[in-house]
Amino acid sequence: MTDGNQNIIIGTHFGYSVSFDEKDVRDMGRTATGVRGVKLRENDYVVGMDVLKHESEVLIITENGYGKRTAADEYAIKGRGGKGVKTANITEKNGKLVGLTTVSGEEDIMIITDKGVMIRFHADAISQTGRATLGVRLIKLDGEAIVSTMAKVEREEDEEVVVAPLNEEIDSEGENDALEAFDATEQANTLDTTETYEMADKLSDFADELLDEEDSEE
Repeated sequence: MTDGNQNIIIGTHFGYSVSFDEKDVRDMGRTATGVRGVKLRENDYVVGMDVLKHESEVLIITENGYGKRTAADEYAIKGRGGKGVKTANITEKNGKLVGLTTVSGEEDIMIITDKGVMIRFHADAISQTGRATLGVRLIKLDGEAIVSTMAKVEREEDEEVVVAPLNEEIDSEGENDALEAFDATEQANTLDTTETYEMADKLSDFADELLDEEDSEE
């Protein structure tokens, strides 16, 4: 939602973004076609759009599990309808963009892979880097898995919500891994022993409740 006086940023799968004043988009009816926000390159498509405030940061996630935060002032406000500027250095290593949003640092970010694996972490744990950079790896994907989508959600401090720990350690390949030893096939490795046991207990209790319900129905 906006108040009609905000700047808007649109991000594309090929790693480009365009920022413009929303006043450039005139008021229209609900069923109107609308106006062009970004001129897409062949086979490119939009992966995210958000309000771009001066104090916010642009957060992007790529299909190979990389991500970064970039200060909003690195995105010049231009007219809508252009091809945009590079918002990430897209390579075979990090993959194309799957999501773009803006954050204040107080949110949680959720990443979901095409294999159904999901992780959640604090937005401010991701490194802040320049606009046309590679980013840091947030999740080690298994085999041919890719990140399929991302979401910005309200930060949860509830003990029942598992938030993956992020750090700035260098792994054996010399890569700057943001996610501490996180392997999509071994998610329990990101939790300390107490948290792991607590999760196992809750799942066990839930399973027992389901069995009790089935018995009562019979």
